Amino acid sequence: MHQIQAIQAQLDRIELSITEPLPIAELAQDAGMSYWHFQRTFTAMVGDPIGRYIRRRRIAHAAIRLLDYDGTLLDLALDYQFESHEAFTRAFKSELSVTPSDWREGRGSILYPRHRERLTQAKLDQRYKNMHLLPEIVSLPSTTFVGLQSRFLSATSDEANNMTIIPNLWSAFFERAGELQNLIEGVYYGLSENPEALNLERKHPDEAIYLAAAQVDSDAPVPEGMHSWSSIGGLFSKFEHQGPVDTLGETIAYIYGKWFPESEYKEREGPDINRFGPRFIPQSENSLFEIFVPIAQT
Repeated sequence: MHQIQAIQAQLDRIELSITEPLPIAELAQDAGMSYWHFQRTFTAMVGDPIGRYIRRRRIAHAAIRLLDYDGTLLDLALDYQFESHEAFTRAFKSELSVTPSDWREGRGSILYPRHRERLTQAKLDQRYKNMHLLPEIVSLPSTTFVGLQSRFLSATSDEANNMTIIPNLWSAFFERAGELQNLIEGVYYGLSENPEALNLERKHPDEAIYLAAAQVDSDAPVPEGMHSWSSIGGLFSKFEHQGPVDTLGETIAYIYGKWFPESEYKEREGPDINRFGPRFIPQSENSLFEIFVPIAQT
């Protein structure tokens, strides 16, 4: 329940500060979550990625104000943190299917802007009523992974490119997997992490880093062009995702929007780990792989 309250507090903050800059990193920090966990939890609970939700609420406020507004559209756009008249018009039309000028003249006003979100446990129960995934709580040792990494925009982004970047990264990795020592054939790992956790500069608000890798000994050499990541040992919640890989978002949403809020655990530092074994067949309904999320008791 504390996570519902934490996200609701940020929804309230958005409303109170709708004409001010709202850095996602600050919202995450205020919610007591990592950037990555906050994005996933917000999307799972609210139904929109944080960036899209803020934009839609700004359009909603601007639309109401526009009905009795004598200033220029540029001034209004700047008030709501849009960098230009053109950007404001594009976002407005995308949300309400009419331009700001048409809206002000009364055309399209039967449409209603995105409402303010109010979170309740009942809403989340309804959203995930057909999903029942019970994880196994396991303890894992510290582990070293080596592979190829790439920046990507997650599925929670309007500009998501994960379904292009990550498959291409795996193809490149498999061409070089034979360079790794002590490789366990048929078992591979996909890890995701914030750029900041890897001492990298964030280039996009929705950006994350993905590593296509294999588990290796801690002192194994790292081939040129590859990267080594470490996972700190401790407790993990182990979920199984069954079905095509392109439905993974549903499982992730359940973990962060349903399981975490009702559990006695919270996320701890460290990358999420996907383990792919012989049963992983990307586009098959019978495909299965494991998702390990680092956790600690609340």
